[in-house]
Parts: sequence; structure tokens; C-alpha cells
Amino acid sequence: MFEHKIPVTLPDGYVDFFKNLESWENEELIKLRNVYAPSQLDILEMLDETKKPLIQQINPHIDADTYREVFERLLDFLNSKRPEIGPQLDLIKNNLDQVNFENIISSFIAMQTAEIEKAAERAAIPGELFFFVVDHALRPFLRIFAEPYRNDLTGERFYWDFSSTCPVCGSKSHFSRLQSENGQRFMFCDRCFSEWKVRYLFCVHCGHDRPGDIRYLNVENDEAYKLYLCDNCKGYLKTFDERPGGDMVDLFIANIETIYLDLLAQEKGYTSHDE
Repeated sequence: MFEHKIPVTLPDGYVDFFKNLESWENEELIKLRNVYAPSQLDILEMLDETKKPLIQQINPHIDADTYREVFERLLDFLNSKRPEIGPQLDLIKNNLDQVNFENIISSFIAMQTAEIEKAAERAAIPGELFFFVVDHALRPFLRIFAEPYRNDLTGERFYWDFSSTCPVCGSKSHFSRLQSENGQRFMFCDRCFSEWKVRYLFCVHCGHDRPGDIRYLNVENDEAYKLYLCDNCKGYLKTFDERPGGDMVDLFIANIETIYLDLLAQEKGYTSHDE
């Protein structure tokens, strides 16, 4: 496993919190395998026909009661790891009967964040924290939903017009890796953990590929982690390069650890185009 020596100082406990959160999600995923087993579909044909992420084409059949149980367990986990926000977490937990979880699931899948904000407002609970819990309680389901398609998304037949959008769950990707063997670029979705093939030297945001307009930079003594910059749309993409870095890394944590690259890109006037 590649050991990343972070070249900047991050807030105390920042990375450890997300490592613990990922472990919690892994444990929930194992529990859910007993009750959640969506059917596998022909994702390549469906993506080609509709040009929409798979989850926006079909009902993923996430049971609202099961989701609520995961949601409540996440509140307990957060309370144990972040006791300073305990009163806000208690406010959410005490008002859950006012939340329509079926609508929350469908709104999140449809990327209707305004509906989730309205639900939080109606229940008089903190909006930003509520969305965080909604999101991370869904991630174990989304990872199970995405698992059958790993080989399809990295195979020779895969093609997808929207390089920075996850073809399975529709989330925006901000991170990629370059394969050690041949430099093939794979985008990574931190919600459902899907990876999919894209071209190496082009902008995943606008498709621009003129020589000289796509370049990369990195922090001194941090050769494995790079920022790819597009001078056409001013977009950026964080990337782990396996060639100097080795071929094993937790991409979810790597994305968290490299927040300093986001700040560097933004200081230079680039954007992740994360609407």
C-alpha cells in the first residue's frame, strides 16, 4: 500500500474521521448484503441508448424502512466520533418521524437537492448536516448497486459521453488514477466506488484536448498526486499516478487527503465545475 506523506498540515482528526466513516460504511455494506440485492442489467446498452446514468433509468429498490435504520445508525456513529455536534444530531433524530424517507431517497437519486433542503426545513433540522447524513447513509446501498458493473466500466466496450459523471449513480467525480501498466486513466466515484475508463490527456469537464492547453502540476516531493489543468474551461482534476506512487491506494481517502490540491487549484483560478 502506497504511504502518502501529506505535504501540508490538515486539521487534527480530519483524515481519521473519514477513515472511520469509510470503515462504518463497509460494515453497513456487509449487513445490507443480506437484504439488498438489486438485479444486474446490461449497463453498456442502457448507457448507449439513453445517455443517462443507470440509477436515473431504473428504480434501485432501496427500502425506505431499511434506509431509515442505516440513517439512524449513522447518527449514532457521528455522535460517537463528533460529540461536539451531539445537540444537532439529537435534533435530527428527534424529528425523524417528520421525514418522508421514500421521498428523500428518490430526491437524492434525482439530484433534487432543493427537495432535501425543504424536507430539513419542514422538520426544523440543520440542512447541511442533514444532507451529509442523507448522503452517507445511502452510500452503502449505492456501492452494492454498483458492484456488478465493475468489469463493464473498465472493459474494451465501455464508452460514455460524460467523463466526469459516474455512469452508475450519476455523482460528479473529482478524482482519477493513472494505471501503472500503461497510464490508462480511470475516473473514481467516491459515492458508489465505481471506476470507469476515460482518455488520458483531455479535459473531463469540457472535452478540450489541444496540446499545451492541458497540463499538470504537483506539490514538491509529492510526485504521485497531480492536478491536471485545462486552460480552455479552467477546470481541474485531481489524479493519483500509480507509476511513481505504486499500484495500491484507497482512492476515497486519497481524495480526502488531497484537499490541499483543491485549494491550490482554486488559488490559481481553476474550478472543479461542481455545480
